[in-house]
Amino acid sequence: MKKNELYVYSALSLAVLIPVPGRLAYGIIIVIMLYLLTALGILFRKLSSMFFEYGLHSVLIAVMLISTSVLIRQILIMISPFMAFVIGINIYVPALTAFILGNLYRKSGLSLGDSLKLGMMKCNAYSAFAIVFFFIRDFLGYGTITFPCSTGVHEIMLLNKTPVLMIGSFLATLPGGIVLLAVLLAIIASTMKRFEILGTSRRNG
Repeated sequence: MKKNELYVYSALSLAVLIPVPGRLAYGIIIVIMLYLLTALGILFRKLSSMFFEYGLHSVLIAVMLISTSVLIRQILIMISPFMAFVIGINIYVPALTAFILGNLYRKSGLSLGDSLKLGMMKCNAYSAFAIVFFFIRDFLGYGTITFPCSTGVHEIMLLNKTPVLMIGSFLATLPGGIVLLAVLLAIIASTMKRFEILGTSRRNG
């Protein structure tokens, strides 16, 4: 991950991860949507380039992503009305993420396969970060790990009322989510800096 990507992930995380309830089940739904919308965005861009001028691509892709999000929301309502209600308007946020990632890492001259590969690579990195974020909030904030199901969330209790859970419950709150996000981003930035120093020392050596 490059420094400019870290800035992008920071901004996207504030918009995508913080507003969503801090349970892994909801994070899984968001990540699945992100993969689907990213792939559809790339495919639609390739298709629209065959019929429309370049200037219309962004508008058409944005409309397509929002329309797909509306469709996904209706499907989610049929499968699990509870989850659709809890996620609420945040169901549209993965469309924003897919749109930004698709435009930031778009490269001209790439084949459809290469474009999909690049898009999925960026999606993998962000999704892994998102899953870790939701898992920590779920585990330390509630003492559980949750998965989506038709009745809402399937909850597996991992921690009972322990001092760790009492302290970790702060992470279940909105301020706690912001603090956790800042800590994770700081760890990533520190790790990147260490690898950069190591790489520089090897080249100089």
